Formats: sequence, structure tokens, C-alpha cells
Amino acid sequence: MTTNKSLCPVRFGGITLTLLLFIGSPAHAWKLWDEGDKLHGQLGSYIHYSPSDDHEGPPIVGNLEVNKANDWLYGLSLFNNSFGQFSQYLYFGKKWRLPKIHQYFHVKLTGGVVHGYKGEFEDKVEFNHNGFAPAIIPSIGFKKDRFALDMIFLGDAALMLAVGYDLID
Repeated sequence: MTTNKSLCPVRFGGITLTLLLFIGSPAHAWKLWDEGDKLHGQLGSYIHYSPSDDHEGPPIVGNLEVNKANDWLYGLSLFNNSFGQFSQYLYFGKKWRLPKIHQYFHVKLTGGVVHGYKGEFEDKVEFNHNGFAPAIIPSIGFKKDRFALDMIFLGDAALMLAVGYDLID
């Protein structure tokens, strides 16, 4: 069995990058709700780069995210991980719009804590301790009006596609 360190593509800098994202954000970015903020819901599914007999269950992810008017964001993802364990990803991050490429494209970088990889699968996520590990997750996406489509890179383990909709606009 090979060890796949799934949710931390920046192996040694993951914790540092997470802290820099948080510390470098403007103080007003962390007020829970402001006029112009959006509550965005997503449903997604992921596919592993290298399937394994250890993988089980449906690869479905549900997510709620607050998108601040200033392009900072925070959210919570709920999913059964690749090994059938209920897991969560609590995060914050930043979205950058790419109008020079296309007015509807964006990239996002989130950092936070993933929980749920336990027991014999604890070593599948870098820096995991008692089921908790830091994670850095980049994505690229397309958003028009209230609808979005994102391609999310889950380290060297998987690629996720998620469709989203602004539930509160």
C-alpha cells in the first residue's frame, strides 16, 4: 500500500501559507456578514489520480461558503473521505478574478483544517494528528450570475469538480 498525502500539496509550507493568508487579510475581511456578501452552496464529486482497493463509498462533497464582497471567503465542506470516514474541512481563503483572461474566471486558494482521517488511514494526510491536519486547496473556476463551476485540486490524490449556486445573494 502506498501512502498518499492527499490534502496538502505544499508539504512543508502548508501551515505557513495558511497563517500568511489569515494574517495578511484586512481586518474587515473577517466580519461574519456584510451587505454584498453571498452564501454559496456547492455539490461536487472527486476522482482519484490513482484508484486503490482501499477507496470506498460515493465521492460526494457538500459545501457552504460565505463569499465576502471583498473576495475573501470562509466555509465548511462535509464529505465521506476516500476511505468511507465522515470528514470536514473548515477553511478561509481568497478569490482572485481574472478579467484579462475572461470576465467570469477566477482562482481561489483556501487554507484550513481537515478532520476525519483516522485509524489506519491517518497517514493519508500530511501532518495529521488525532484526525486533524492543515490543508491548502487551490482551485480554478467559472462563475456567471449565481451559478459556478470549480475544478478543485486535492493535492496529489484527486481532482474534484463542483457546481455551485449563490443561495443568498
